[in-house]
Amino acid sequence: MSPRILVPLDSSIASLRGLDEAIRLAVRDNCALRLVHVVEAARYDDGGGRPAGADLIPWMERAGAQILQLGRARAEAAGIPAQTLLFTARTACVADIVVEQARAWEAGLIVIGTSGRREGLGQAVQAAGVIPVRLVVHGVQERESGPGSAHEDVAAAA
Repeated sequence: MSPRILVPLDSSIASLRGLDEAIRLAVRDNCALRLVHVVEAARYDDGGGRPAGADLIPWMERAGAQILQLGRARAEAAGIPAQTLLFTARTACVADIVVEQARAWEAGLIVIGTSGRREGLGQAVQAAGVIPVRLVVHGVQERESGPGSAHEDVAAAA
């Protein structure tokens, strides 16, 4: 496994739990982190492919940049440098962008915080089956994976 962990972030508590797990694995196994936020512009169009509000998408992009800055600060506080990427998706779905970025960066693991919904981002990324995915479900007691490394965690998930 590549010692790289990709973490999609949004403003949810579940997303922060995923980030915390990724940081824990990165510290334990000396992995690099890349944080990704996707603004879903297509979700907010007027039905004709145009944004519903002229200033809505730029505002969402600024909010996404802040989310990434906070995530980077959280990782750096634990001694892990983190790269950040912000995307604005006009047509592609978030899961496709996450998988594409994980492939391009040659990530060995994607860690996603989730609320556990059946049709959430985590399930969509897992369904792609390209790179191992670790789902961190908010509100559920985590199963400790034991003393093994992220590399062994990935092997167990594969």
